[in-house]
Amino acid sequence: MESPFYEATTYWVLFVNVVALIVFVSLMKIGKASKNATVIGGTLFAGSIVFFHWAFGGQNIFSPDMSGGAFYLVILGGAAAVVALFYATLRDTYANLSQEHLQMAQGVRVFVGGGFLMEGVLDVIPGWFSILDGYFHIASGFLALVAAIAFLKKSAFKNQLLWLANIVGLMDIMVIVTSICFLVWPALGPHHNMMYVVFGAGPLLLWIHFVSISKLLAEKEVTKARGALNPLMGVS
Repeated sequence: MESPFYEATTYWVLFVNVVALIVFVSLMKIGKASKNATVIGGTLFAGSIVFFHWAFGGQNIFSPDMSGGAFYLVILGGAAAVVALFYATLRDTYANLSQEHLQMAQGVRVFVGGGFLMEGVLDVIPGWFSILDGYFHIASGFLALVAAIAFLKKSAFKNQLLWLANIVGLMDIMVIVTSICFLVWPALGPHHNMMYVVFGAGPLLLWIHFVSISKLLAEKEVTKARGALNPLMGVS
């Protein structure tokens, strides 16, 4: 979409990715990654921000006539590749992170949601889509922060809130990406500044969801094993 405010909102999405970079490096440190791994990971993330600005801002990648369906496959493939890379290289680091660290990191989404609401007001993206996108992100970030607090307070409902935050967060990502490629594609195209976040902060948030869910499933298995063991201990 043509808007005199498009350039200004591009600075905002760049800022969001810089915040995501800070979160990424912070998680690396909290997860006790080595100094070299933290420096290399942070440098690669920072380099990706520069690359996305060159690729999308300069329209140096993808044809302007690319279909939304083809771009959808690119997004899914790119997200899968990044998640696989994180899984292969940072598995031990993220294993050291607790649920409150992971959920607090998802709080970044309030910046994403606020930015997309702003883009709707400034006519950079369709208004109805900015409302869907903006409030979905804000709701996801809010629920993640509530879940983090519940986990820290050892609330009886902490696991239910963690599941809710992760499910809503994953739905947010899939609904927004699908909407971009199939509902508002003619208004955006492959070089819109929304893509900075789709390919930047997006895969990191997706990976955090997977790590959080894997911890929930592992805890469920431990609880089940303890439940099966307790009767046996009683008999002995």
